[in-house]
Amino acid sequence: MPQIHALTRFAPLAVLLLLALPQAGAAQSGPASLKVTVSGIKSVKGVIRLAICPPQTGFPDCKDKAVRTASLPIDRGTAHATFSGLAAGTYAVSVFHDANANGKLDTFLGVPKEGYGFSQNPPFRPRAPKWSEAEIEVQGEASSAITIRYIL
Repeated sequence: MPQIHALTRFAPLAVLLLLALPQAGAAQSGPASLKVTVSGIKSVKGVIRLAICPPQTGFPDCKDKAVRTASLPIDRGTAHATFSGLAAGTYAVSVFHDANANGKLDTFLGVPKEGYGFSQNPPFRPRAPKWSEAEIEVQGEASSAITIRYIL
């Protein structure tokens, strides 16, 4: 019986030690930031429209479900922004060159007339990219370099 008594005496200490250990696979808590650089912009007219989409929100057009949106000025073919205070997690970024500043991606017969791009720069396909083709992990300080693509 003395052995059992000794074990129960250390049980509270063991519980405290287990609670203090980081959980395997647990998401990092605390704010994260994402630096986005958009390049390959053909003209300085208009702005770059950007949306940071969380999972399962209708990417690439997550509209009012985006965690952040922005209109970025164009400077010598590039646009930059850093978004801080994001929850650590997985996101996808969509951008387009709103050359006429009308607030929408202009198309002709469903084909974009203005430049567009996505995080991870998925290859061209005759469809919008899937979430898995553009997702990025944002933990701590993350970055995404997006190259604008023009079709028409």
